[in-house]
Amino acid sequence: MHSVTFLISLTFVVNMSKEGDLPKLPIKKRKIGTIGASLIVMGLSLLFIYILWASFGYIGPSFSSDVLNLQQSTLRAQFHLPEEPVITDPTVLQTPPSLRPFLTDNATSGSTNATSGSTNATSGSTNATSGSTNATSGSTNATDQASDNTQVSIVPGASTLTDTAFSPSSIEVTVGQTVVWTNDDSAFHTVTSGTAGAADAGKEFDSGLKGPTALTSKGKTFEHTFDRIGDYPYFCTLHPAMVGNVIVK
Repeated sequence: MHSVTFLISLTFVVNMSKEGDLPKLPIKKRKIGTIGASLIVMGLSLLFIYILWASFGYIGPSFSSDVLNLQQSTLRAQFHLPEEPVITDPTVLQTPPSLRPFLTDNATSGSTNATSGSTNATSGSTNATSGSTNATSGSTNATDQASDNTQVSIVPGASTLTDTAFSPSSIEVTVGQTVVWTNDDSAFHTVTSGTAGAADAGKEFDSGLKGPTALTSKGKTFEHTFDRIGDYPYFCTLHPAMVGNVIVK
């Protein structure tokens, strides 16, 4: 009985739909329209993503730097400026751009300013013994026999170190004795009295950022004679974590 009723109802619906008399269902049509619109949006999004992928592909991590270099090259050509030189010297790369003008010609050209077989005479120094070498790399409070100077080395890779950047990091000297610091690192450093950020930093001594005492390259030296008893901490202004101490008795 139910089957017969269902068949009759189905036939009636089919006939009504053919004649266009089937009641309209605006709510269902609206739902179907929303679903259809969503599918269309999804399809367009996927198409857009595919177009982007096909256009650019995998651009790689160097894309931004390549674009920047291309822009710089275009601007230099537009304003008739010389091309920016490619820097490969690790000494220059480890030095902040604002301090690179202070580097010596030897430092920027990659020279290591070799000191084997000679002593690095600084202003006012008479550190010369025929045939001696300025052995400061890895020295442990060695004393120069010719001038009674105490040697301190700025060790290789000092910019990544703290209280071991200077070797030895803490030394004891007597009043009137001179301490000589030698830069055995390829980076630019300073020897500045006091502590980083203090108002009196550099008051007692400072190798500086330029001039003959600046430790701008490997082999450069700076010296200071201590004429008063006291405790003299010091640091590098370019790498404040590098610290050392001189105790004068």
